Parts: sequence; structure tokens; C-alpha cells
Amino acid sequence: MRFKRDEGFRFSFGTPLPVFFTIDEMNGMVGTSEGEAKLIDLSPNGMKLNIPFDILMSNREDVKITVRFKLSQLEHCIKGKVMWKKNAINSFFYGIHFLMDELEREEMIRDLKEFAKRQYSKNNSPY
Repeated sequence: MRFKRDEGFRFSFGTPLPVFFTIDEMNGMVGTSEGEAKLIDLSPNGMKLNIPFDILMSNREDVKITVRFKLSQLEHCIKGKVMWKKNAINSFFYGIHFLMDELEREEMIRDLKEFAKRQYSKNNSPY
């Protein structure tokens, strides 16, 4: 299945942001302990994660995860489903489509804008 991005923006982190995730459901089975990943980019509808191991799956849409991360002010716990997987050197990239309501989305976008402002100020400070 090809996933087409029709989004207003996608924020790419220069340095990947450390995040935590759990696999909530995979091929009919439930629950894993929390693991570490790196957040590569983020949009209103999804994210790209880099995970140091292969999530073995028969059908990508059957893999549901929760990702926990902090941008600026708030800690976000967002549910999503795996849409694609790409092999990388010693890790894997995963495309996650969010399963969230509009209020959660707006809250995350506000926090992302604050994070981007702070990063810009930090990188462009004369000191």
C-alpha cells in the first residue's frame, strides 16, 4: 500500500529527538514493554521513527503503537498505526499514521510551533 502525504507541513528534526514507544497490538497479539526510538520528522498526521530493531509483522495496518515524547511544554502520548517500513544500517525507519482526535492534533501542533521557535532562537542567537 502506498501512502500519499497531503499535509500542510512536515517538521524535520536536525538532530533526531529521543522518544519512547510501546507496541499495543501486532498481528492479533497485545502489549510490549516500552522501547526507545528516535523521532526523525513530525506532521499533523504522522511521524517517521527510527527504531534499532525490526518489528516483524505480517500486515502493517495490524501494528498499532503508542509513542511518548516531549517537544516544548507537554508530554504527548499518541496512538498510531505503522504504514510502512524501510531498512537502514543497523536500524529500521517506520512511517506512523496517527489515530488521534482534532483536539490532540491542535495541542501537538501548538507545542511543535513553540519547539520550532525555541530551536530557531537557540540556533540564531549571537551568543
